[in-house]
Amino acid sequence: MHDELVKNHIVKSSIGVFKKLGYEKVTMDHIAKAANKGRTTLYYYFKNKHEVFELVAELEYLSIIQPAQGVVHSSQSLEKNLRLYNEIKLRSLIDKTNEYSFLLEDIKQNLNLAYYIFRKLRHIETSIFENMLTWALEKKEIAPISPEELQFLAMTIVTALNSLEKEMLLYGTIENMQVRLEWLISILIKGLKN
Repeated sequence: MHDELVKNHIVKSSIGVFKKLGYEKVTMDHIAKAANKGRTTLYYYFKNKHEVFELVAELEYLSIIQPAQGVVHSSQSLEKNLRLYNEIKLRSLIDKTNEYSFLLEDIKQNLNLAYYIFRKLRHIETSIFENMLTWALEKKEIAPISPEELQFLAMTIVTALNSLEKEMLLYGTIENMQVRLEWLISILIKGLKN
């Protein structure tokens, strides 16, 4: 239990360092200083800054997803759930891009880093979308599909939306992003009803 508390403290303390300096400039010394820990302690829990950053990225990604997940409910239509989820998530993403300007530049230079992080966390969103689709099936809002098709559809939706989000984050195409997401959701809903 103590080990987990120390590890969480290190990760949370390093968030500010990554925001301020970006991934490339951060060193283990910066992280140790922010956490008020010695380098030996740091290396006991983490091999390198990449391991620390992975957990920071996961924590920050969850802070984007959780408010969006909080507006999704089984009593709402699939269309409403998709619209609300994406609206809240987009707003959170825009806020995060403003907080992490250096980090975004680092990710643009190292697309493998972005790919790894997004891939690792995609399963969380896929299960959220599986829930939304299951509720829609139960209410007969969409045409019947098999459990395998439902899983594939959830993964496909997440992949499509994440691709738009990456485009926005990495290349700054924020203009009309909400409109584009709304259009994508409308097409999706029309297709699922048949």
